[in-house]
Amino acid sequence: GFSRRRPGLLIRRSANVLCSPVPRVSRKAVILIVDGLGDLPVPQLQGKTPLEAAFTPNLDRLASAGWYGQIDPLAPGVIPHTDSGTGMLMGMQPQYASLLRRGPVEAAGAGFNLQQGEVAMRANFASVEQVDGKLLVIDRRAGRIEKDVPQLLEILAAIPQPAIPQAGQVTIQLRATDQHRVLLVLSGEGLDAYISDTDPGDDALPTPLLRSLAARPAAQKTADVLNRYLETTQLVLQHHELNRRRIGQGKLPANALITRGAGEPLDLGNVISQAGLRAVVVAGCNTVRGLGSLFGFEIIRDARFNAKRDTHIEAKIASAMAALPMHDVVFVHLKAPDLCAHDRQPLAKMEVLQRFDAALAPLLQQDIIIACAADHCTDSNTGKHTADPVPALLHVPGPKRQAKPIKFGESACRNGNLPRQSSAEFLQQVLALIRLR
Repeated sequence: GFSRRRPGLLIRRSANVLCSPVPRVSRKAVILIVDGLGDLPVPQLQGKTPLEAAFTPNLDRLASAGWYGQIDPLAPGVIPHTDSGTGMLMGMQPQYASLLRRGPVEAAGAGFNLQQGEVAMRANFASVEQVDGKLLVIDRRAGRIEKDVPQLLEILAAIPQPAIPQAGQVTIQLRATDQHRVLLVLSGEGLDAYISDTDPGDDALPTPLLRSLAARPAAQKTADVLNRYLETTQLVLQHHELNRRRIGQGKLPANALITRGAGEPLDLGNVISQAGLRAVVVAGCNTVRGLGSLFGFEIIRDARFNAKRDTHIEAKIASAMAALPMHDVVFVHLKAPDLCAHDRQPLAKMEVLQRFDAALAPLLQQDIIIACAADHCTDSNTGKHTADPVPALLHVPGPKRQAKPIKFGESACRNGNLPRQSSAEFLQQVLALIRLR
């Protein structure tokens, strides 16, 4: 017969054997995902990376008594994005990496129930400027605008929805996510997500504002609707009093929307869910919460958690510890190091890493597996993601062994006791340790 051990879980009993789709774990695991953890040497830190220069006694202790080395988020030589690099650490099956699109992930993180036929994309409020008759993107994030975003969305909500002759009506919805970031969703008949980005990326700014192009004939309507809408929003925002006020205050205007990662609803395979393990995500970053939602994980939200430097790291660790009794795997995500590196602030990145390390102290007192890795490296010299492998560590409590103390960082991990491997392989090691009895 069947009995219920907890809601939604069926356990079959026989005379002598308890058979369950959920493995009985030996220990639970906290997996720390430090966004943009890895870096390259910077002159401001005497040729060290921010991680190497930071005072991190807790990470050093974990690495010295455990395993440490390098992992490739996707594959050697491949530059990951936050969604793909984090997705692999959170158990996304490798074959789904090429299907991942940022828009549906952002929709899931924002609690938007994306329907078949709708197209979601990530949008930034950006700063553009007319130069020699060309509209150039000056700053992709409008100075990381945040405070004025609610008013900007009110302004855009009053713009008439675009209608394309002979193509029918399409509705557009906007929802704020993190700082300058916005979810944009197109709804209507005949939409197709195979369109190009209008976000030019960080290379060689200032650079011309892009138009969305259809990658196949079926997507032409979608590209036309999006281009018409973005042109209208730019004209409205360009001359709005809010932006005139921002310029008068010495701030960058938020006078355009740029988009990327258009996609339709996603159904992603996940090795943690398929193993029957109970997972939870502690994060302030909408992208990471979106991945967790798509994977079927529980999401812990707290007003103190955000994707900025002032996120409450101690509260994140406390929430992770509180979640351990009811979960097998707890993910804790920290966005701030990546943000600092994108802004080319290695000293700020070092300081955030030191705060993070200090906050880890309570975790070290628990009888748990602790893993730490990253979605990608972010170079504080250029502000860009790189294809370099990321430093990682794995610690399992047990009898103390004699180990030479090491300083956890890129240099030590190049010669660590953990063979270089992919994020997927690294996670499999963590899961194998969880299931050992």
